[in-house]
Amino acid sequence: MSNNEKLTVTGTGDSLFVSDLPKEYDDGLRTVADFINFCDVKLTNLETNLSDFEYYAGAYSGGTWLNTRRACLDDLLRYGFNYFGNANNHAFDYSYNGLLSTIDTLDSKGLAHSGTGRSLEEAAKPAILEANGKKIAVFAVDASFETASKAGRATKTTPARPGVNYLRHEEIFHIDEKDLQDLKRVAEKTHVNYDREQSIATGYKTPDKEGVFVLGKTMFTTNNDTPATSCNTADLKRITAAIAEARITCDYAFMLIHCHDNDNTREENPPAYLTEFAHACIDAGCAAIFGGGSHRLRPIEIYNGFPIFYSLGDFIYQGLKVEHLPADFMEKYDVDIFATAQEALWARSRGNTVGLHCNKKNYQTVLPKLTFENGKMTSFALLPIYLNFDRKDDMNGLPIIAPPVEAEEIFNLLNDLSAPYGTALKWDRKFITLA
Repeated sequence: MSNNEKLTVTGTGDSLFVSDLPKEYDDGLRTVADFINFCDVKLTNLETNLSDFEYYAGAYSGGTWLNTRRACLDDLLRYGFNYFGNANNHAFDYSYNGLLSTIDTLDSKGLAHSGTGRSLEEAAKPAILEANGKKIAVFAVDASFETASKAGRATKTTPARPGVNYLRHEEIFHIDEKDLQDLKRVAEKTHVNYDREQSIATGYKTPDKEGVFVLGKTMFTTNNDTPATSCNTADLKRITAAIAEARITCDYAFMLIHCHDNDNTREENPPAYLTEFAHACIDAGCAAIFGGGSHRLRPIEIYNGFPIFYSLGDFIYQGLKVEHLPADFMEKYDVDIFATAQEALWARSRGNTVGLHCNKKNYQTVLPKLTFENGKMTSFALLPIYLNFDRKDDMNGLPIIAPPVEAEEIFNLLNDLSAPYGTALKWDRKFITLA
């Protein structure tokens, strides 16, 4: 390995990209793409499936069934990305066929990607990039998955299962002794734990941990030393071992993590397990963590000299331009199953009064430009990006370099969020840098 040359890296949050781009956007796209293409490594999270709607929809979705026609991928490639992360909560919106179609479409164009695969081993493998004389491993992990989307290993008798590279976690709520006794009385009165107790008695569930009381499916403890959330030990060990192994032959490793969870007090606050995960990945050899999933910016932490972006929010948000939706979506929002996607989305948004598209924070992000030399980060700059929240046409949700007023708002938000993590930022009217 050779670490004595510079490597520049950028990464984005979610490219929720479902439609072609309007001609009017050409200039805006060009200026954003110019910045991206100043970098050697250009990463994004592909939060959609790639097919031409020839596959059935899954029985559940990541909230909205997302799919993008294969021909539209060429528009996304105009930004210059050379890597696509596939591990997210929409990877299974069109079941196994949709997931495999996405993999095959990216492969057919020779595009690097990771986070999904035909087995857990394949989903967990990093993509390997070569840039500026360096060998780079890029991992993608989904922490906001449904059980059915987990990739699985083969045994001697059972084939492997396609799916996502996943990170499980536990959540437990802290209560006092009086609360505990109250919950036990509720359980006794309502019999809410009857099925659980029977499953434990017959071996289908493992006994509850000492000091933990479970009501329904929610865990409680009076032990305040227990973290509110924590990574699944086996998953964390598996992922960090893969990072360490990759670093044997690669100059750098980077991680994309998709996480919708928060600390149950504020959407912008990452859960404790995400911090545990990010620190462990850097300890194992990652040079930066690029978070997504929450649709909005979250804090930046510099840990042992390397950046953690707990969420970069959305890079593209075309949630209002979904082309088709299955009957499951229509029935959920009491819409005729033959209604258009736009009619169904109108019903869900209660006439465009609620939803991700109603909150400006979901339209604010930054594009990092990170420089690494001799295995260390030597420069850090963020370009404020605005997703045209004020536009109510085809430009809505598309990234442009933020105008001054929007850029200042993004800086103030990110600086305030990052302060509790010991990160102070400054803004020179163009870039946000470390103070």
